[in-house]
Amino acid sequence: MMEQTLTDTSMALYFAPGACSRVVLVALEEAGARYEARPLSLADGQQRREGYLALNPKGKVPLLATAGGVFSESLAILAWLDARFAQAGLLPPASNAWGRAQAMSWLAWSVGTLHPLVYRARMPARIHPDAATHAALRSTALAEMAQQLPVAEEVLADGRSWLMGEAWCIADTHLCWAFGRGVDSGLDATQFPHLAALVERHSRRPAFQRALARETARC
Repeated sequence: MMEQTLTDTSMALYFAPGACSRVVLVALEEAGARYEARPLSLADGQQRREGYLALNPKGKVPLLATAGGVFSESLAILAWLDARFAQAGLLPPASNAWGRAQAMSWLAWSVGTLHPLVYRARMPARIHPDAATHAALRSTALAEMAQQLPVAEEVLADGRSWLMGEAWCIADTHLCWAFGRGVDSGLDATQFPHLAALVERHSRRPAFQRALARETARC
């Protein structure tokens, strides 16, 4: 069984280097939270081993363990962290209902639309066992990403630094992750210069650099 003992003020994040759990790592670093980073190797199937499945029967990352229990799903974890660490500005404050809804809309789009396309582009064998279909599955997923991404590209083209204007939010982090994984899979980044610039700005944030260091230290 995996160790899950926690103090009242600590947390543990089960993550996989390079996976979407990187976004939660960034959120924890932005929040200045006390937590333990617990890596899983997806390639080795650690997410499907008995010890981890006892914590998360979904066999997925991220999983956040807290003194009150464990829970999964990036949207839920990020919303909880925003409520727990309101000073971090992961999302616009509740007093800015419109801005908060817009930020959540961007985040839900990246999580619910872009992430599945990344999954299909990177792991077509999980979609269909016939290797002869994999190139077509990857190509179709990347083509759909190329059709979706102009939504963000056009918003960034008006000179704003982040999706919501001059203030970063965690939706920027998820979009940077999804876009980067798409590029890694063959997406033509030159079509989206403003998104590429967003990724570059985001890479300079100290919290992102600390999160990346957490990942690489565990690889």
